[in-house]
Amino acid sequence: MGSYIVRRLLYGVLTFFGITLAVFILVHSVPGDPISFYISQHMTHLSQPALDAIRHEHHLDEPFIAQYLYWLRDAVFLNFGNSILDHRRVTDRILEKLPHTIELNAIAFLLAAAIGVPIGLWSAARSGRPVERASAVLFFLLYSLPSFWVALLLMEFFSVKLGILPLFGMTSDDYFELSNAQKLLDHARHLVLPVVTLAYAQMAIFARFSKSALTEVIRQDYITTARAKGVAPQRVLWRHAFRNALIPLITLLGLTIPYLISGSIIVEDIFQWDGIGRLYFTSILSRDYPTVLGLTVATAVITLISGLLADVLYAFADPRIRFEAAR
Repeated sequence: MGSYIVRRLLYGVLTFFGITLAVFILVHSVPGDPISFYISQHMTHLSQPALDAIRHEHHLDEPFIAQYLYWLRDAVFLNFGNSILDHRRVTDRILEKLPHTIELNAIAFLLAAAIGVPIGLWSAARSGRPVERASAVLFFLLYSLPSFWVALLLMEFFSVKLGILPLFGMTSDDYFELSNAQKLLDHARHLVLPVVTLAYAQMAIFARFSKSALTEVIRQDYITTARAKGVAPQRVLWRHAFRNALIPLITLLGLTIPYLISGSIIVEDIFQWDGIGRLYFTSILSRDYPTVLGLTVATAVITLISGLLADVLYAFADPRIRFEAAR
């Protein structure tokens, strides 16, 4: 088991360096210079020596390989430099926005799993019936809908027409004048639309995947044997089929976290949610190289940790993996 984890860690480290190099190349291949962009946006006039000094500070006057090595040397120690826009430490900016994104994604994850998995299991128990076929079509439609389109529809219906939910933001303008209970309710109301936008597609994935996993398990010989011995249908479903159907779901749950984080980039910008997704989006538009690269590293680390955790949990859940790892 130890060698299995070490191998996964090694693959993760190699993947991490590959991701950083690929993103560094892509970011620096975007047309436009971040310093020039900053000056044009702020209508600032700087002398040529001042421009050269700023470029030298961010190593923009170095060859590409040297820029990457300078950045990688500092990134290993979680030092991503200073933002070109406001000159604050990138690490501080990420840590400031990270709790907002964690809150949004954690609630969306729990909502999608709590609704999607039971629906998928319920559909699998009714395999071949019209309701099962209808649910399969519904799952496919939900998964196919683009999140930005769904976000705009939700805003139009619940905020503009009905006026029962806030249009955007994390809190209302009079938030600090409210009582503690009112503050909690106000923040919860602002969470509804972005959480639903993030969760609906993942809910469909959970439902579809759990349905397929349970349907596959139900067809196994040991399930047929249990039924032939007269075991109650509910006991067959929950004690024998459900436990084995959960094994492939572990991998899906581990990969859901990076999926939600990547999806929150667009969702946070649409709903003006002050998290790392919105920070990522604005940093890309403003050519803020240090912030973009710092956020990329943070996202890559979260993705790799999620994948490693899924692998470890999968090994614990499936004795065959532990056996192969011990060989």
